[in-house]
Amino acid sequence: MREIFRYVHSAFFWSCVLICSVATHIFCNTRALFVKDESKKEEIYRKGGKFWGSLITAASLVKVNISGLENIPADTNVIFTPNHQSYIDIFILLKYLPYSFKFIIMRKLFRVPVVGPHIKRSGFISLDRKDRKNSIDTIHRIIDLLKKNESIVIFPEGILTKDGNLGDFSRGASIIIQYSRKPVIPIAIDGTFGVLPKGTWKLRPAGVNVRIGKPVYFEKYYDEVNKSTSLGLAYELKTIVAGLKDNGRKG
Repeated sequence: MREIFRYVHSAFFWSCVLICSVATHIFCNTRALFVKDESKKEEIYRKGGKFWGSLITAASLVKVNISGLENIPADTNVIFTPNHQSYIDIFILLKYLPYSFKFIIMRKLFRVPVVGPHIKRSGFISLDRKDRKNSIDTIHRIIDLLKKNESIVIFPEGILTKDGNLGDFSRGASIIIQYSRKPVIPIAIDGTFGVLPKGTWKLRPAGVNVRIGKPVYFEKYYDEVNKSTSLGLAYELKTIVAGLKDNGRKG
């Protein structure tokens, strides 16, 4: 019976993803027709994305236990750095993070029909780690956005985990932190790998813990940006996220 429920629920979930994606995109496109200001148009798509994330999170039947929202400062823009266990992470973050922010996500999502055009119009940014020139240009663009008081969400691992464990954090995220000098909000997500691991379409609804840490300033890494300092920052940030994850399990 459990396996039958998984098939039925998974089919329902992906149907919801399709229907909600199309409906949200059409609604936002219609509203955007009556707005001339490009930044206001972008905000329409971002708000639509947040609503979309909320609907899909609900359809997943995942019970989310989130803590630490009070740690997010209200007086400055920030860099959110969650670990990445599953595509479900994106929906959960869209629903629960109170900020207006831009995602830095993998390029292939921009090729998905309906979803791709919507996230592009929301101002989300693709980062192709295999294309060095593109990566450098994108990093500069992200730094400029942060200096213009935009908040961003970036997955420092760069890719989905294959086994549920925390992977190495990339130098790209570190360089963004070093040059922008913005506060970092570490986020530990635990449980979504069991819900929807990479490479499968079948969901297994379960509890998910999301722990949001206090703002971190990596000041000792700001003045000198090189491979050594970027790797040092990446390791320190990974240790902080791992600590949040472990504390969530103990709690």
